Amino acid sequence: MTARIVLATALESADLMRSDQLYAEALERRGCRVTAAPWDGPRSAFAGADAVVIRATWGYYRTLQAFHEWTEAMASRTRLFNSIDLIRWNLRKDYVGKLETAAIRVPRSRVVACDAAVIGKVFAEEGWDRAVVKPAVGASGHSVELLQRATLAEQVAALAGEARSSGVVVQEFLPEIAEGELSLVYFDGAFSHAIRKRPPPGEFRSNSRYKPIRTAETPGAAVIEQGAVCLAALPERPLYARVDGIVRDGTLIVIEVEVLEPALFMEFDPPSADRFAAATFNRLQS
Repeated sequence: MTARIVLATALESADLMRSDQLYAEALERRGCRVTAAPWDGPRSAFAGADAVVIRATWGYYRTLQAFHEWTEAMASRTRLFNSIDLIRWNLRKDYVGKLETAAIRVPRSRVVACDAAVIGKVFAEEGWDRAVVKPAVGASGHSVELLQRATLAEQVAALAGEARSSGVVVQEFLPEIAEGELSLVYFDGAFSHAIRKRPPPGEFRSNSRYKPIRTAETPGAAVIEQGAVCLAALPERPLYARVDGIVRDGTLIVIEVEVLEPALFMEFDPPSADRFAAATFNRLQS
């Protein structure tokens, strides 16, 4: 099967990262024609594609309406991975509440307006002295902060515009994060590989901009299965997914599920690129 596949990036970083280069090469070995194009560039780059795979559409949350329009246009013209239904589900982090309803273990979380009085009420009701706050629509650790009860008003006042426009998730702080966040990667529902992202001393965020130490990880079978159960709670099975969380007493506590544009860290396990390509190839044949 010869298919033309476009991997969607962004103008601010249009080239493929090493992880996605491995994926592109694996697709090409199967006879696919693969190009990369920024979602916020000319639409003509996606014309005639048999599939568009969202890979690094960075900054989409800053121009959310344009991104909505682009994803809807792609979904109407070609196969979009992940699907438009999963994109809609994943755009706002209030999906954490939906996971909790489905009996998935998540941190205690509240989605509220970005207002010091409102957030202060959450602190009081939950009995928290500190909590993580993040924009309800955001990515890459932007505007993610650890709020302290004593400095709440000043910290909320300093939050960026995306937090004010989308509202915020106020989330229980998990002290295990100091030992690193576990990222479990799945292709078409099957576990592929995992890494641990350890934040530097004095930091709780493990996104790349904070220079975490990343290492390959071999989770236990029970944790892998808990990640798969989490994915089963989604509206449909994603082609690719990353489940992020920590493990407490053998239980995976899911901090985020990424099915929109997650880094998949295939450079830590190069054969995983072939697994991703095979899953993509199978979807295109179905």
